[in-house]
Amino acid sequence: MSATAILLAAGGGTRLGRGAKALLPYRGRTLVEHLAGELRAGGCTDVVIVLGAGADRVRRDCRLDGCIVVDNPDWESGMASSFRAGVAAAARAETVLVALVDQPDVSADLVQRLLQQHRPGRITAAGYRSAGPAQAAPS
Repeated sequence: MSATAILLAAGGGTRLGRGAKALLPYRGRTLVEHLAGELRAGGCTDVVIVLGAGADRVRRDCRLDGCIVVDNPDWESGMASSFRAGVAAAARAETVLVALVDQPDVSADLVQRLLQQHRPGRITAAGYRSAGPAQAAPS
């Protein structure tokens, strides 16, 4: 199964007060570099990264080789606009995995397990001590 990851990395990090979330340091790299690496190592053949806040700086300062980088000019309107931009860039994907740049504990192992559990035509979601995530389906 071929899987494309959409990494939502457009947030401005205003609550953190440190600029674009994608550029935050994590284990010697930036969050966006770390997550893109984990998604690839976990089995995603393509990684679409959606940028917004600080997009020019992210492109300049981060190693995103082999990733499909998409700008979301409407990033301030919320995560849904970034999701739409990512889905548009991954329109031909057989399977799509969505990840958020501010969740650095998403590991290659977790990505592998999600992809192994996934069944075509179904929604597969990670959960932790929950009754399940909120889901939206086309009407």
